[in-house]
Amino acid sequence: MIEKQLKYLIKSFSLDFAMNLRNSSHELKSMNWNGKKLYYRSSSSDMHLIYQILLKSRYKAEYFFPNQINPKTILDIGGNIGITSIFLAKTFPKATIYSFEPVIDNFEILKKNTQKYKNIKIFNYGLGSQNGSFKLYLSKDSENFGGVSLFPSVGGGTESESYSNCDVKEINAVIKDINISSIDLIKIDTEGAEYDILKSLNDEFMRGVSWITGELHGNRDFELLDYLNNLGFSISMKKPINNSLSMFSAGKKTIISQMSRKEIRTL
Repeated sequence: MIEKQLKYLIKSFSLDFAMNLRNSSHELKSMNWNGKKLYYRSSSSDMHLIYQILLKSRYKAEYFFPNQINPKTILDIGGNIGITSIFLAKTFPKATIYSFEPVIDNFEILKKNTQKYKNIKIFNYGLGSQNGSFKLYLSKDSENFGGVSLFPSVGGGTESESYSNCDVKEINAVIKDINISSIDLIKIDTEGAEYDILKSLNDEFMRGVSWITGELHGNRDFELLDYLNNLGFSISMKKPINNSLSMFSAGKKTIISQMSRKEIRTL
């Protein structure tokens, strides 16, 4: 824990942020990042997201996007508390980011974190293949507020006795309702629903996407990657041997061909 606190301190320049790793109350705290307040729950997965996505260097951060991408419209599917949306807003200041988060506790922090970003639009529901209200199974880990899933067995991280309800809307109807004409980049982390969501998106939109990145959870992962490959995406995947979770990136070949060797190795 001391080593981890030291890493958080060095990257954040905030003693409070580092010390809150030990504050198991899960109180709502804040830190300053890029001139704005950033809210998180102490000793929780929120802090891990901040460290992995915002505080690490470009080539070591959880998400990497090559310079050749110039997106105008981005979907952040599984917005959590807004850390990735904020990262995308900083990386692509001319883009509009649409962030979807169904869990109300996460959404309330997402709203606080993104209120000063004019190019982030937020929605308190999930995307899926159909409309409805569904059970979201909660993580066994009391500090993991992002590990909620429609699938009780995904990653061994959920248990059927603990759940909340969430609203899900059919993805194509949502895109029509909010007047999106094209999608350039998709980040997706939906605890096992990645295949259902992306496979449901109209081919016309999918073929126009330049880059997709996110986390896979052992639920129809290779079916999804095969589907993306057939649409013309080049796939990279980082999967630890002893873990069902993996990170993936899918880029159009025209983008990949322009990337440097260092950028390709990062994927």
